[in-house]
Amino acid sequence: MILRAWAWWARRCSQPFDNRLLALTRIFLAVCVLVDLLSLGAVGLLPDYFVLFEHGGYTIASSKAFLLADPGPAVGPWLLGVTLACMTLVAVGLAVRPATLLGVLCYAQLGMLQPAGDRAVDRIVRTVLLLLIFSEAHRCYALSNLLWRRARVAVTTSWVPLVLRFLLVLVYLSAGVTKLGARSWFALSGEPTLYRIVTDPTYARIDPELPLLRKLFPLFRVGSIGTMVLELSAPLLLSRWAPLWAIFGALMHVGIALMLKLGMFSWGMLSLYPVLFAPWLTPLLDRLEAGRRPAVGPALAPRR
Repeated sequence: MILRAWAWWARRCSQPFDNRLLALTRIFLAVCVLVDLLSLGAVGLLPDYFVLFEHGGYTIASSKAFLLADPGPAVGPWLLGVTLACMTLVAVGLAVRPATLLGVLCYAQLGMLQPAGDRAVDRIVRTVLLLLIFSEAHRCYALSNLLWRRARVAVTTSWVPLVLRFLLVLVYLSAGVTKLGARSWFALSGEPTLYRIVTDPTYARIDPELPLLRKLFPLFRVGSIGTMVLELSAPLLLSRWAPLWAIFGALMHVGIALMLKLGMFSWGMLSLYPVLFAPWLTPLLDRLEAGRRPAVGPALAPRR
């Protein structure tokens, strides 16, 4: 039985997958990190955000996790600069694998300097970027293909997108299970939980005093229960129903982006959705690239 289960998993992992979708995920994630970090400059925090406590800034979250034994006052700006440079290389497709390794390392070290600003989405982004190293995402939509005159790899094996789907199941399912402890998500009286979230003055964009919102309480109740159902049904991402589930997931993240100020959370999560929309995106990309000769990935090249 174990051997049969392993053979089934091996067959699933060896199936062909559109490498263009992984390349899009690579590009979107890198751009999200770049925009998120540079947005600190728009509010005047970029020079001082990643500064050590003894130099007037923040303390290191864990000395064991911080790799620099004797960090000086310039460590934050240096880490920030390297992270931005590496994410730029990842986005345009130059030296993607080494740039990803170095960029993720420096990105994580920035989180040690500013633990309050190192959110769950930052860790998800770093995890997926490292996962993409084991794919052929660096060989598609990459400037290096043009510079070195090498063929684009348009197909790869499925194990990386399968692991990515499993990661998304863990993320959404854990969020849903956590909400189960808060019965207010199912409450049919009082202020709906979703209403309190989207009107919280700490991070919301909506004025809680708008009279119209009170009249929409039934809609907020449906939204609260719908959020729970969506997150708890995340195992569907491992099935053929994944694209349909992803429609509701994408709508949820767009709504979050419109109503809440959570930085790159929604856009970082949506960057992972090309894999979920594969059955629809692949034909669309084929039509957009009609007339161009498709490249064949070395992993799927016929054996001689």
